[in-house]
Amino acid sequence: MNRNDLPYRQIHLDFHTSPYIEGVGEGFDSREFIDTLKKAHVSSINLFAKCHHGMYYYPTKIGTMHPNLKFDLFGEQVKACKENNIRVIAYTCVSWNEDWAGRHPEWLTLCADGVRGVKKPFEDSFYSWRHICHNNREYQAVLRKEFKEIFDLYHPDGFWADIIQGKKCICSTCSADMKAMGLDPEREEDAEYFDRISEMRFCKSMYQYIKSLDEDLEVYFNSLPYRLDDGEDREASSAEKRKYFDFIDIESLPSEQWGYTHFPVAVNYLNKYDKPLCMMNGKFHTSWGDFGSLRHKTALEYECMRAVSNGAGVCVGDQLHPVGRLDKPVYQRIGEIFGQIEAREPWLYNTEKISEIGVLIPLKAGHDEDTVSVRSIEGVYRILSELHYLFDYVNVEDPLEKYSLLILPDQAELSDETAMKINRYIENGGKILMTGSSGLKDGRSQISSMELVHHGKSDYTMQYIRLDENLFDDIPQIDHILYEAGERVTGKGDILARIVEPYFERTYDRFCSHRQTPPKPTAGDEPGIIRLKGGIYVSFPVFRLYSEYAYTVYRDILKDCLRELIKTPCIKTDLPAITELTLRKNDKGFILHMLNYVIERKAKQMDTIEERFTVCDRSVKIYTEKSPLRVVKIPRETEVPFDHFGGYTEIKIEKEDGYTGYAIEVDRGPYLQVTYPKKLEL
Repeated sequence: MNRNDLPYRQIHLDFHTSPYIEGVGEGFDSREFIDTLKKAHVSSINLFAKCHHGMYYYPTKIGTMHPNLKFDLFGEQVKACKENNIRVIAYTCVSWNEDWAGRHPEWLTLCADGVRGVKKPFEDSFYSWRHICHNNREYQAVLRKEFKEIFDLYHPDGFWADIIQGKKCICSTCSADMKAMGLDPEREEDAEYFDRISEMRFCKSMYQYIKSLDEDLEVYFNSLPYRLDDGEDREASSAEKRKYFDFIDIESLPSEQWGYTHFPVAVNYLNKYDKPLCMMNGKFHTSWGDFGSLRHKTALEYECMRAVSNGAGVCVGDQLHPVGRLDKPVYQRIGEIFGQIEAREPWLYNTEKISEIGVLIPLKAGHDEDTVSVRSIEGVYRILSELHYLFDYVNVEDPLEKYSLLILPDQAELSDETAMKINRYIENGGKILMTGSSGLKDGRSQISSMELVHHGKSDYTMQYIRLDENLFDDIPQIDHILYEAGERVTGKGDILARIVEPYFERTYDRFCSHRQTPPKPTAGDEPGIIRLKGGIYVSFPVFRLYSEYAYTVYRDILKDCLRELIKTPCIKTDLPAITELTLRKNDKGFILHMLNYVIERKAKQMDTIEERFTVCDRSVKIYTEKSPLRVVKIPRETEVPFDHFGGYTEIKIEKEDGYTGYAIEVDRGPYLQVTYPKKLEL
C-alpha cells in the first residue's frame, strides 16, 4: 500500500464483552447496522472476531464462542459491510486474552517481581488484563490457526491484531532467547531492550504467515510502530518493525492517557514516508470502554481535521453495546464530521508533506522510559509548531539534503558515522541548530564546523542567561532563569548570549529567598548561545525546558535563532501561536490547512476542547516563488484574493475559526520548477 490507498473515514468498533453478560447480540439488525454506518459516511470498519475477554463472536473451532451469543454476529456484520462496499478489517487480540490466560497459565508473561501475567492478584483497575507472552511458540501456533480460520470463513480485507507489546518478560522462552543474544535476563534494561526485539520478530513472522494466506490482505499490529528512536540500532528500531505493516494507525485518544502532543509528534515522524497513516481517536469522553459518554463535538472535529491536515485518515473508536445495536446519536455526530472530510477528500488524497527542518530524534531504541528525551521531543513540537515552522523528526537513515536546517535537540548522541553524515550535510550548505549536550563527545564537538571545546556540565543546578540586545531585541532585557543548567563550552564564534551564575548553589543550609539563588550582577565569559560557521549552538536543553515549564522566553529565543538560520522560511505569518498550520502539495499546487481551536485543562488529569478560536485581520504568506493562478477555500472552491511579492503568496484572513483549508493552484510547469529555500525538495 502507499499513502493514498487508505480510506479516510473509519470506525474501530470495540466489543469487549464479558462472558457474564447475557443476551449478547439480541438487538442486532443488519439493515439498521449498515444504514447507521452509511448515514455517518463510514467507508471502513474494524470488526471484532475475538476480544480481550477471549470471547469469539463467530462459531470457532479454535477457542470459545461467547456463551450467550446465539448466532454468527461477526459473520453477519462482515456480510452487511461487504454488500455495501465498506472495507472490513478483522480485529483480534494477542497478549490480552482472559479465556486463554485461565486455560494456559504457562503462557503468561513472567515479570522480575515474580508476577505472572503482569496483573497482580485482586487488581481491578481499568485496562488491567492478564498478559500472555507473545513470544511463546505454542501460543503463536494457535494464533496462526486463528488467522487462517477467520480468513477461510470470512475473507476480510485485512487484520488488526492488538497488543503486541513487551512487558519485560523473563519467562523461560524469553530468557533463553535473551541469553542466545548475549543479554542478561536479570538486567531490567536488557529485558526492556529485548521487548523491542521480540515484538519485531513476532510482527515479521505473523505478517509473513498472513500474507501467505492472501498477499492482498492488509495487516496492522498494534505494537507501537510509531515509537520514535534515532535508528542507530537497526535490530531494535521501530523502522525495522514497520516493514511488516501495510498501514499504521496512530492510537491517540488525547483526553486522558496520550494528551494532545502525542499524535502530532508521531505523525511528524511518519508522514514523510510512503505508507498510509491513520489517526485513531475515540467517541469517548475519556478513553476506551467509557460507556455512556460522548466526545464533545468540537473536540472530535478538531482531532479529525488535524489528522487529515497531516495527511492521515481518521479512525474513530466506538464500543458496541452488548446487545449489538449502535448508538445513533454517536453516529450522527461522527457523520457530521465525516461528511466534512468526504467533501474535502479531492484535496486530501495524493498529497505530500512539505518540510524545511529536520529534527534528529534523541531517543535510543529499546529505551522507551527515557522521559528526558521524550520531553525534548515534545518541546520541539511545541516550539516549532507555535512558531509555524514545518518540520520532520528524522532518524539516522533519513536523507538530510531536503532540509534547510537540521536540529540536534538537547541530548542527541551521535555515532561517528552519523557525525560524518551531518558534516557532509553542512559542507553542502546545510545549517545546524545544536542544543544541550547534543553532538558533544570527548571534550569537543563532533561537528567540525561547530568548533567547540566541552568542559563538562555546569556546576550549578540552575543558571541565568543574559541575551544580546541587538539580536534578541523583542525579549525583555533581564537575566532570564534557566530552570536546568546546561553545558560549559568555549568556542570561536559570535557570542549571542552569556551565562550568568547564581551567587551560590542552593542547599539545605545555604539558600536565598523561596526558590533559586538570584544571579550575580555581572556575566562571565561562558557562552550560553554562540553563532559558529555551521550554525548556532545553545548550551542548555531549551526544548526540554519549554516542555517542562512553558516559559515563552525560551520559545522567543529560538524564534530569533531560527530567523538567523532560515532566511527564507516556507511560511511567514502573524497568526497566533495557538493556530496550527500544515502545508502539503499535490499535482496542482499547495494545500494550506489552518486549525483554530482552544485546548483547555478543565480537569486535573485531562485536556478537552469545547470552543473554536477566531482569528481576524491576519495574514499568512506561503513561499511559492511564482504567482499562483488562483487561491480557493476548500471544499466550495470560493476564490480568495491574494497578493504576490518576493516569492511569497499572501492570503489575507479576515475572520476564520475552527478548520479552514486553502488550495493554492499553480501552473503545473512552473510548479515543478519551484525551488524551496535551501534544498527543500518539492
